[in-house]
Amino acid sequence: MTPRDRRAWLVVVSLFVTLFVVFGGAYNTAGVFFAPMRRYFGWDATRQSSLQTILALTAGVTAPLFGWLLDKIEARFVISGGILLSGACLLLASRAAGFGVLTVAYVGLGVAIAAATLLPNGLVIANWFDERRGLALGITTSGTSIGGMVMTLVAAHTIAAAGWRAGYVALALPAFLIAAPLAALTVRTRPPGAEHWAGSANPLAGMDIGPALRSRSFWMIAAAQFCFSLAGAGGTVHTVPYLIHSGFRPERAAEVFSVTFALASVGKFLMGFSADLLTGRVALAITLALAAIGQLLVLGVRSSLLIGGYVVLYGAMSGAPLALIPMVIAESFGLRRFGSVSGLTGIFITLGGAAGPLLGGLIVDHGLGYSTVFVLFAAILAAGALAALSCAPLGVLSQHIQNNER
Repeated sequence: MTPRDRRAWLVVVSLFVTLFVVFGGAYNTAGVFFAPMRRYFGWDATRQSSLQTILALTAGVTAPLFGWLLDKIEARFVISGGILLSGACLLLASRAAGFGVLTVAYVGLGVAIAAATLLPNGLVIANWFDERRGLALGITTSGTSIGGMVMTLVAAHTIAAAGWRAGYVALALPAFLIAAPLAALTVRTRPPGAEHWAGSANPLAGMDIGPALRSRSFWMIAAAQFCFSLAGAGGTVHTVPYLIHSGFRPERAAEVFSVTFALASVGKFLMGFSADLLTGRVALAITLALAAIGQLLVLGVRSSLLIGGYVVLYGAMSGAPLALIPMVIAESFGLRRFGSVSGLTGIFITLGGAAGPLLGGLIVDHGLGYSTVFVLFAAILAAGALAALSCAPLGVLSQHIQNNER
């Protein structure tokens, strides 16, 4: 292994830790705070769900800004700042006495997640890796799932022992002590000597923003991201309450959901590896279709066989799009404006993340039941699979644009 290869894999480790701490801790733990905070404040499901919606909307609004910024300055500055902000906002949430302070905290968490997690992860890995890009993306993005598994259990046990305020503190400390210093010391946007910044004499291959926005692939990627995020974010918030509603003890429900996070890390690795063989577009379509089937299995919550099938199938597929979407973007548009294009499509993954929890809460509050929630999420995932199949690789898009300009 060459020194450059060793450095590339060190970058993978650092980004894995960042996603583990920030995304796994600040985003994927929402379900375990749901019931204790509702009891403490006396809120209904819609208001509690709206905190996750606020986070997602903020991340979506700021994603284009960070995408543009990542095309201009070193990623380590953006990532390290986002990590520190996430820790500060989790500490602020731990001291909240009402919805106003929690709103400020979740706005800050949305900014932090946009700055530190999926968007810069895709950009950095796409620049450091070529042939094994899918594998590298699968490993780094598994940090969201493994982080979700571990941090969900940490938060759940801390809440059971000392309350929800202590749960937020337990999630904040690793951001300051581990993730921020590691990212600042090791992460770089590109390998040393690869001076391919936008506007330089030797720019990276790919499409500019205008042609990308006019392409079918941009809107199909946006649709696939929206569908995946809506169902995924809705499931993150509502699966644990659904399991508790169906008779599971809170600790048992958290454990079941944490296993889905563990399997999601395996799914990211497998589907990332598969994308190197099948293309990101095909791998993403397969992933979303299987996730739709898995989502339906959760309705058999009283059957050990069906709930086990949900955990295995949905768990393995639920997070893999996080590894595959950056591959589809790179395949469709190249690397010239990867950060900016990813930031713009990221608006849709965030809109879906905002809509999912709130939509689920509204359905439950209007008496339609959790079964309606999960059937709807499955149908949306199936629609995302069709959108993914409609994307086209860069060569096909470029030829289509040239034909239209003649």
